[in-house]
Amino acid sequence: MGRQLSRAQRQERFLQCAAAMFEQLEVWYDAHAEASFGEIEAEARRQRRVLMGAALELLINGRSTGLQVEAPHCAQCGSALCFHEYRRKTIRGLEGNSCLERAYYVCPNGCGETLFPPGPATALAGRPLE
Repeated sequence: MGRQLSRAQRQERFLQCAAAMFEQLEVWYDAHAEASFGEIEAEARRQRRVLMGAALELLINGRSTGLQVEAPHCAQCGSALCFHEYRRKTIRGLEGNSCLERAYYVCPNGCGETLFPPGPATALAGRPLE
């Protein structure tokens, strides 16, 4: 996925994921024509978790990956940390699993200081999203 996406791009990607889920459910139902309502519902629930995980990835990663305009500073030596790479972290949520991507910074002086910014605190929880 690209780094930042517009709202329209995020929506389009979500709609593609939702269409793919519906098609997978159709294929599953074709293969299980005698399935009970409960079995169909269980399969839909399983596929919904995948869709919701993807939706949360699009929503969060599509807005920000923690890359900062002004580099954060090393807590040990005060030097500006250097962007090293993007790293992914899997979050196992109630509605689905998501891989969040964040900028990863390291100290150029070898202090061992690193930063994997968790993102802004949420208003409701008062803590980072991750």
